[in-house]
Amino acid sequence: MLPRINQIAIICFCFLYTSTISAQSNNSWWKNIFRTECDTTKNKTVNSNNEESTPNDPHLLEIKCDSSDLIKTLPTLPIKVGKGSVTIKMDSAITEIDVNAFTKTHPLKGYRVQIYFGDLETARAVRAKFRKRLDGRSVYLESIAPNYSVVVGDFRNRWEAESALASLKKLYRSALIIQTDINLPKL
Repeated sequence: MLPRINQIAIICFCFLYTSTISAQSNNSWWKNIFRTECDTTKNKTVNSNNEESTPNDPHLLEIKCDSSDLIKTLPTLPIKVGKGSVTIKMDSAITEIDVNAFTKTHPLKGYRVQIYFGDLETARAVRAKFRKRLDGRSVYLESIAPNYSVVVGDFRNRWEAESALASLKKLYRSALIIQTDINLPKL
């Protein structure tokens, strides 16, 4: 009995409010999407003295202008040179979060190319030799007990690391890509 009452209520609702449900009504929202006229166009009626006039004025001149034309006629603001000041007022908890964000280093997951793995003296020599050759990449000496490794670069993705590996393989045949925490790039 209850489902039958629900069905009758839905049918009555549909018949009573067909104008709001119908997608084909004249006042449908979707018809405004496909307007062909520009909604920013304004008509301005002025007389020959460039003063706004009444519609019955014999010296009427009708100007049709678009808002993009009005933007072009706006005066440019003067450029001010000098120092300004900004005062930021915030809760101390937010200030603490802000200070912690700048004082702590936040490692970024990325890739480096390992060019040597072995004893400390040889690792230092490899690092010094690579620094002389320095092609804009960072070089790091990392301790992996009981050995040391020399790694190059701070690559954000595997593609950059693969590109560097191709050139480093010519000089260091045992070079390989390792995934590690990298330093944030300098801004």
